[in-house]
Amino acid sequence: MSSLLPNIKHAQHPLHCNINVRMREKPCLELLDAKPGEKVLDAGCGLGYFLLTLSKQGIECHGIDTSPESLDYVREHITPNVKTGSCTSIPYENNTFDKILFCEVIEHVEDDDAALQELRRVLKPGGRLVVSTPGYEGWLTRTYLKRLGHHEGGEKHARDGYYTKDLEKKVEQNGLKVVKSHLCMFLLSELMMEMTKAAFMLKQRSFKAQSDLIKVQKSLSYRILRLMLLIIIPLSRLEDAVMIPLFKRGHALMVSAEKV
Repeated sequence: MSSLLPNIKHAQHPLHCNINVRMREKPCLELLDAKPGEKVLDAGCGLGYFLLTLSKQGIECHGIDTSPESLDYVREHITPNVKTGSCTSIPYENNTFDKILFCEVIEHVEDDDAALQELRRVLKPGGRLVVSTPGYEGWLTRTYLKRLGHHEGGEKHARDGYYTKDLEKKVEQNGLKVVKSHLCMFLLSELMMEMTKAAFMLKQRSFKAQSDLIKVQKSLSYRILRLMLLIIIPLSRLEDAVMIPLFKRGHALMVSAEKV
Protein backbone atom coordinates (compact mmCIF):
# COMPACT_ATOMS: atom_id res chain seq x y z
CA MET A 1 0.00 0.00 0.00
CA SER A 2 2.84 2.42 0.82
CA SER A 3 3.96 2.44 -2.84
CA LEU A 4 0.59 3.93 -3.76
CA LEU A 5 0.79 6.77 -1.24
CA PRO A 6 0.07 9.63 -1.21
CA ASN A 7 -3.26 9.08 -2.94
CA ILE A 8 -4.74 12.59 -2.64
CA LYS A 9 -3.98 15.97 -4.16
CA HIS A 10 -3.45 19.09 -2.08
CA ALA A 11 -6.82 20.51 -3.12
CA GLN A 12 -8.53 17.41 -1.68
CA HIS A 13 -6.92 17.72 1.72
CA PRO A 14 -9.13 19.12 4.56
CA LEU A 15 -6.48 21.73 5.45
CA HIS A 16 -6.30 23.14 1.93
CA CYS A 17 -8.97 25.59 3.09
CA ASN A 18 -7.08 26.54 6.25
CA ILE A 19 -5.48 29.87 5.44
CA ASN A 20 -3.11 29.62 8.40
CA VAL A 21 -1.65 26.39 7.04
CA ARG A 22 -1.54 27.68 3.46
CA MET A 23 0.23 30.91 4.43
CA ARG A 24 2.83 29.09 6.56
CA GLU A 25 3.51 26.23 4.17
CA LYS A 26 5.96 27.91 1.80
CA PRO A 27 8.11 29.76 4.40
CA CYS A 28 8.19 26.74 6.73
CA LEU A 29 9.33 24.37 4.01
CA GLU A 30 11.84 26.88 2.66
CA LEU A 31 13.35 27.24 6.14
CA LEU A 32 13.37 23.44 6.53
CA ASP A 33 15.22 23.00 3.20
CA ALA A 34 14.63 19.24 3.09
CA LYS A 35 16.33 17.33 0.27
CA PRO A 36 15.31 14.09 -1.49
CA GLY A 37 16.52 11.10 0.48
CA GLU A 38 16.53 12.92 3.82
CA LYS A 39 14.52 11.66 6.77
CA VAL A 40 12.04 14.25 8.08
CA LEU A 41 9.78 14.21 11.14
CA ASP A 42 6.65 16.32 11.49
CA ALA A 43 6.21 16.48 15.27
CA GLY A 44 2.51 17.13 15.78
CA CYS A 45 1.66 16.36 12.17
CA GLY A 46 -2.13 16.51 12.56
CA LEU A 47 -3.69 15.56 9.21
CA GLY A 48 -0.29 15.64 7.53
CA TYR A 49 -0.64 18.54 5.08
CA PHE A 50 3.09 19.31 5.17
CA LEU A 51 3.91 15.59 4.94
CA LEU A 52 1.83 15.47 1.75
CA THR A 53 4.04 18.16 0.18
CA LEU A 54 7.30 16.60 1.37
CA SER A 55 6.40 13.04 0.37
CA LYS A 56 5.94 14.15 -3.23
CA GLN A 57 9.53 15.44 -3.25
CA GLY A 58 11.23 12.09 -2.62
CA ILE A 59 11.68 12.76 1.10
CA GLU A 60 11.27 10.00 3.70
CA CYS A 61 8.43 11.37 5.83
CA HIS A 62 7.50 10.46 9.38
CA GLY A 63 4.93 11.96 11.73
CA ILE A 64 3.79 11.81 15.31
CA ASP A 65 0.59 13.14 16.86
CA THR A 66 -1.58 12.58 19.91
CA SER A 67 -4.78 12.23 17.84
CA PRO A 68 -5.49 8.65 16.63
CA GLU A 69 -8.14 9.96 14.21
CA SER A 70 -5.67 12.33 12.55
CA LEU A 71 -3.06 9.59 12.25
CA ASP A 72 -5.59 7.22 10.67
CA TYR A 73 -6.16 9.84 7.96
CA VAL A 74 -2.42 10.24 7.34
CA ARG A 75 -1.89 6.45 7.13
CA GLU A 76 -4.74 6.07 4.66
CA HIS A 77 -3.85 8.95 2.35
CA ILE A 78 -0.23 10.08 2.78
CA THR A 79 2.26 7.79 4.54
CA PRO A 80 2.19 4.76 6.86
CA ASN A 81 5.19 6.15 8.76
CA VAL A 82 3.29 7.73 11.63
CA LYS A 83 3.16 6.94 15.34
CA THR A 84 1.16 8.04 18.34
CA GLY A 85 3.38 10.19 20.51
CA SER A 86 3.91 13.58 22.07
CA CYS A 87 6.67 16.12 21.56
CA THR A 88 7.95 15.47 25.09
CA SER A 89 8.15 11.71 24.52
CA ILE A 90 9.04 11.02 20.88
CA PRO A 91 9.01 7.28 19.99
CA TYR A 92 12.28 7.34 18.00
CA GLU A 93 15.94 6.79 18.86
CA ASN A 94 18.57 9.48 19.29
CA ASN A 95 19.93 11.17 16.14
CA THR A 96 17.26 9.74 13.81
CA PHE A 97 16.16 12.68 11.65
CA ASP A 98 17.87 15.06 9.23
CA LYS A 99 15.11 17.66 9.58
CA ILE A 100 12.16 18.23 11.94
CA LEU A 101 9.02 20.36 11.58
CA PHE A 102 7.38 21.57 14.80
CA CYS A 103 4.45 23.63 13.54
CA GLU A 104 1.78 25.24 15.71
CA VAL A 105 2.49 22.90 18.62
CA ILE A 106 4.90 24.59 21.03
CA GLU A 107 2.24 27.09 22.19
CA HIS A 108 0.16 24.13 23.41
CA VAL A 109 2.98 22.59 25.48
CA GLU A 110 3.34 23.46 29.16
CA ASP A 111 7.04 22.58 29.30
CA ASP A 112 8.36 24.03 26.04
CA ASP A 113 11.99 23.51 27.16
CA ALA A 114 11.37 19.77 27.57
CA ALA A 115 9.83 19.64 24.09
CA LEU A 116 12.81 21.40 22.47
CA GLN A 117 15.25 19.12 24.28
CA GLU A 118 13.37 16.02 23.10
CA LEU A 119 13.30 17.31 19.52
CA ARG A 120 17.02 17.97 19.72
CA ARG A 121 17.56 14.40 20.97
CA VAL A 122 16.06 12.78 17.85
CA LEU A 123 17.69 15.28 15.48
CA LYS A 124 21.01 14.33 13.88
CA PRO A 125 24.07 16.53 14.58
CA GLY A 126 23.89 19.43 12.13
CA GLY A 127 20.23 18.65 11.46
CA ARG A 128 17.64 21.39 11.22
CA LEU A 129 14.51 22.14 13.27
CA VAL A 130 11.80 24.59 12.17
CA VAL A 131 9.47 25.88 14.90
CA SER A 132 6.28 27.68 13.82
CA THR A 133 4.01 29.39 16.35
CA PRO A 134 1.81 32.49 16.79
CA GLY A 135 3.96 35.62 17.00
CA TYR A 136 3.38 38.29 19.63
CA GLU A 137 4.41 40.86 17.03
CA GLY A 138 0.95 40.44 15.46
CA TRP A 139 -1.67 43.04 16.38
CA LEU A 140 -4.42 40.50 17.15
CA THR A 141 -2.33 37.97 19.08
CA ARG A 142 -3.72 38.82 22.53
CA THR A 143 -7.37 39.33 21.55
CA TYR A 144 -10.26 37.14 22.67
CA LEU A 145 -10.92 36.13 19.06
CA LYS A 146 -7.37 34.78 18.77
CA ARG A 147 -7.88 32.65 21.88
CA LEU A 148 -11.30 31.39 20.75
CA GLY A 149 -11.34 27.60 20.58
CA HIS A 150 -8.11 27.26 22.56
CA HIS A 151 -9.49 27.27 26.10
CA GLU A 152 -9.80 23.51 26.56
CA GLY A 153 -9.24 20.10 25.02
CA GLY A 154 -6.46 19.06 22.67
CA GLU A 155 -6.11 22.55 21.18
CA LYS A 156 -5.76 24.38 24.51
CA HIS A 157 -3.01 27.00 24.55
CA ALA A 158 -0.41 27.07 27.31
CA ARG A 159 0.54 30.53 25.97
CA ASP A 160 -0.70 32.72 23.12
CA GLY A 161 2.64 32.86 21.31
CA TYR A 162 6.18 34.22 21.47
CA TYR A 163 8.15 37.32 20.61
CA THR A 164 10.82 36.52 18.03
CA LYS A 165 13.74 37.33 20.35
CA ASP A 166 12.27 35.22 23.16
CA LEU A 167 11.75 32.15 20.98
CA GLU A 168 15.22 32.52 19.48
CA LYS A 169 16.71 32.69 22.98
CA LYS A 170 14.74 29.65 24.16
CA VAL A 171 15.80 27.61 21.14
CA GLU A 172 19.47 28.45 21.69
CA GLN A 173 19.26 27.70 25.43
CA ASN A 174 18.23 24.17 24.46
CA GLY A 175 21.31 23.40 22.37
CA LEU A 176 20.26 24.66 18.94
CA LYS A 177 21.79 27.46 16.89
CA VAL A 178 19.30 29.85 15.25
CA VAL A 179 19.75 30.09 11.48
CA LYS A 180 16.91 32.39 10.46
CA SER A 181 13.58 33.80 11.68
CA HIS A 182 10.60 34.77 9.57
CA LEU A 183 7.20 36.45 10.06
CA CYS A 184 4.11 36.07 7.89
CA MET A 185 0.33 36.69 8.07
CA PHE A 186 0.41 40.48 8.47
CA LEU A 187 -3.32 41.19 8.91
CA LEU A 188 -5.73 40.14 6.12
CA SER A 189 -4.94 36.42 6.38
CA GLU A 190 -5.21 36.53 10.18
CA LEU A 191 -8.62 38.22 10.02
CA MET A 192 -9.77 35.58 7.54
CA MET A 193 -8.51 32.82 9.82
CA GLU A 194 -10.30 34.15 12.86
CA MET A 195 -13.58 34.65 10.98
CA THR A 196 -13.35 31.08 9.66
CA LYS A 197 -12.72 29.77 13.17
CA ALA A 198 -15.67 31.70 14.60
CA ALA A 199 -17.96 30.31 11.89
CA PHE A 200 -16.74 26.77 12.59
CA MET A 201 -17.44 27.19 16.29
CA LEU A 202 -21.07 28.07 15.64
CA LYS A 203 -21.46 24.35 14.96
CA GLN A 204 -18.77 22.94 17.27
CA ARG A 205 -17.84 24.56 20.56
CA SER A 206 -14.15 23.64 20.67
CA PHE A 207 -11.37 22.06 18.63
CA LYS A 208 -10.23 18.61 19.70
CA ALA A 209 -7.83 17.90 16.84
CA GLN A 210 -7.34 18.64 13.15
CA SER A 211 -9.43 15.55 12.41
CA ASP A 212 -12.49 17.64 13.37
CA LEU A 213 -12.19 19.26 9.93
CA ILE A 214 -12.67 16.04 7.94
CA LYS A 215 -16.42 15.99 8.43
CA VAL A 216 -16.95 19.57 7.21
CA GLN A 217 -15.35 19.07 3.78
CA LYS A 218 -18.65 18.45 2.04
CA SER A 219 -20.50 21.36 3.63
CA LEU A 220 -21.66 24.41 1.69
CA SER A 221 -19.63 26.75 3.91
CA TYR A 222 -16.46 24.80 3.12
CA ARG A 223 -17.09 25.11 -0.62
CA ILE A 224 -17.70 28.86 -0.26
CA LEU A 225 -14.48 29.23 1.72
CA ARG A 226 -12.55 27.36 -0.98
CA LEU A 227 -13.71 29.92 -3.55
CA MET A 228 -12.95 32.88 -1.29
CA LEU A 229 -9.40 31.69 -0.71
CA LEU A 230 -8.69 31.80 -4.43
CA ILE A 231 -8.69 35.59 -3.99
CA ILE A 232 -7.73 36.03 -0.33
CA ILE A 233 -4.51 33.99 -0.39
CA PRO A 234 -2.83 35.87 -3.28
CA LEU A 235 -3.87 39.19 -1.71
CA SER A 236 -2.52 38.09 1.67
CA ARG A 237 0.81 37.05 0.17
CA LEU A 238 1.08 40.42 -1.55
CA GLU A 239 0.24 42.19 1.71
CA ASP A 240 2.94 40.20 3.53
CA ALA A 241 5.54 41.02 0.91
CA VAL A 242 4.85 44.75 1.21
CA MET A 243 3.88 45.32 4.84
CA ILE A 244 6.00 42.94 6.92
CA PRO A 245 9.36 44.41 5.81
CA LEU A 246 7.98 47.87 6.66
CA PHE A 247 6.38 47.17 10.03
CA LYS A 248 8.20 44.00 11.25
CA ARG A 249 4.86 42.57 12.34
CA GLY A 250 3.18 39.24 11.63
CA HIS A 251 0.86 36.79 13.33
CA ALA A 252 2.88 33.68 12.37
CA LEU A 253 6.46 33.31 13.59
CA MET A 254 8.91 30.73 12.25
CA VAL A 255 12.40 30.05 13.59
CA SER A 256 14.87 27.63 11.99
CA ALA A 257 17.77 26.26 14.01
CA GLU A 258 20.44 23.57 13.75
CA LYS A 259 21.72 21.04 16.29
CA VAL A 260 25.16 21.92 17.55
